[in-house]
Amino acid sequence: MLLYLLFEGLQCNTQRMKKVLITGGSGLVGKTLTRLLLEQGVEVHWLSTRKSASYPNVTIHYWNPSKLEMEEAALGGVDTVFNLAGANVAMRWTEENKRKIMDSRVQGAQTLYNYLANSGAKPNIVSASAVGYYPSDYNKLYIESDAPNNDFLGTVVQKWEEAVDQMTKLNLRVVKLRIGIVLDKGGGALGQMLLPFKLGVGSPLGSGKQWMPWIHVEDLARMFIHLAEDSSASGAYNAAAENQVRNKEFGAKLAKALNRPYFFPPVPAFALKLVLGEMAFIALMSTQISVEKVKATGFEWKHTDLLEALEDVIDRY
Repeated sequence: MLLYLLFEGLQCNTQRMKKVLITGGSGLVGKTLTRLLLEQGVEVHWLSTRKSASYPNVTIHYWNPSKLEMEEAALGGVDTVFNLAGANVAMRWTEENKRKIMDSRVQGAQTLYNYLANSGAKPNIVSASAVGYYPSDYNKLYIESDAPNNDFLGTVVQKWEEAVDQMTKLNLRVVKLRIGIVLDKGGGALGQMLLPFKLGVGSPLGSGKQWMPWIHVEDLARMFIHLAEDSSASGAYNAAAENQVRNKEFGAKLAKALNRPYFFPPVPAFALKLVLGEMAFIALMSTQISVEKVKATGFEWKHTDLLEALEDVIDRY
């Protein structure tokens, strides 16, 4: 009887998805999330800024966040919205690009809010966010309640989360994943690192002491699904693997995964700033994050060892 009651208690915290809407579905995380959802028999819809967009087994609706417009039909019958849309931050931070980085996130969330407010739909909202929320620090272990940074990246993430949090006013459950470095060779930080390491000229960046809160793309997609289905989950969750490493060790593991040497001296911070400008901050920032909050929900990682995760990504994607 006790086991039955415990099982029933676990069941009532689980909400199985049937129909979802994804913004940013064609991106780094979106395709993996889409694949996993389709494998589970979930009906998947995307919002896309391209009217001609298509993707196997996915229904695509047009939206234009810059004009706060979207197809109203996109929300019909949806039980979960995964909000992943946002311009790539790994581009030179000109004033124009800074506006793109900010607007693509804030306007996307604002568009969703406006249409949800008018539609009466009541989906769960599970949104991407980023570890750029926190200040760079070589020693601190950040938890979700820590204060945010007020530099450009920190301000972007704060405004992004504020736009998403508006949806709580509609009595919707809102979850935000503060994502670290996603391991997927098709893009993101790892995609940019691969070429020099394949050529055998990989090296630490700056001091090499900065923390890199990595996570395998499949584990991140699984985390999105897990938190969407856990009806007790809400608010911000740090999203990374448990075994985070510093930049120097990350480079050594990547070189080993590629069977390449790793003996070049570190690239000085000033050289990165000369080449990348203000955007060099991304390569030099240090963020170690606690994942105890998401672990407490019962989430289990499939990829806990960095070398194994890198080898898996390089072989499979």
